[in-house]
Amino acid sequence: KWRGEMRFNFEFSNLCGTVYSEGNLIFSPDGGSLLSPVGNRVTVFDLENSKSVTLPFENGRNISCLALSPNASVLITVDEDGRALLINYKRGTVLNRFNFKSKVSCITFSPCGVYFAASHGKNVEVWATPSLAREYAPFVLHRTYPGHFDEVLCIDWAADSSHLISGSRDLTARIFSLDRQEEGFPVSLTGHRESVIAAYLGKEEGSAITVTRDGAYIEWRKRKPEDEDGEQPLVLGKRKEGGRHTTQGWHLHDRHFFMQGKAQCATLHKKS
Repeated sequence: KWRGEMRFNFEFSNLCGTVYSEGNLIFSPDGGSLLSPVGNRVTVFDLENSKSVTLPFENGRNISCLALSPNASVLITVDEDGRALLINYKRGTVLNRFNFKSKVSCITFSPCGVYFAASHGKNVEVWATPSLAREYAPFVLHRTYPGHFDEVLCIDWAADSSHLISGSRDLTARIFSLDRQEEGFPVSLTGHRESVIAAYLGKEEGSAITVTRDGAYIEWRKRKPEDEDGEQPLVLGKRKEGGRHTTQGWHLHDRHFFMQGKAQCATLHKKS
């Protein structure tokens, strides 16, 4: 006689019928996959095999930003309320939960993978990258960088992970150094007409790029000590008293405009 049995060991397989609403898109380090927030979950698109899978965890609210470590082992997702999940990306398991206690507009790992930076209102916070071992308090704050007068919108790291740049609604971009003893930092790049929606440190030392809401693409250069001949470049700031600096030695090198309305987002391919 056949006897029916009820199963209770169901496992999440995939999510169908959902669309992208907000948050940043990121590629896996090998470029073969694209990670996209879909509501309060994360969908991974396999670009090589034309497949997609939704990871089996979920945030409490819609995901506003996410970041994947350079070795593709640690994934951090942050929702609209600033609550984050620490995830073992390769296994798809949640290791810990953390509350930034503020809206996080952007989050990104350093190229070396030792740190990650996150916006925290008007400040930039640099944290040590948590390990994959389960710990009581895996998030350790390395340093807080103040200076902006409005919400931080974007963050980018230098290729050697020694410096980072942030853009804000206060129409400025600031360059910070991880080394507390390094002179000449922070540097403030001013003169933008609207919010800085993207900021990057160039592959060459002493170069930076900012993109603003009005479609302006601005290249910045740090003036070398030996560049004394010829016309002096425009320096947009001076040394402040007490050892503090603004745009000491930095000048606007070039400017272009995207004449097709307001810019919503921008990205830079640094290798080219």
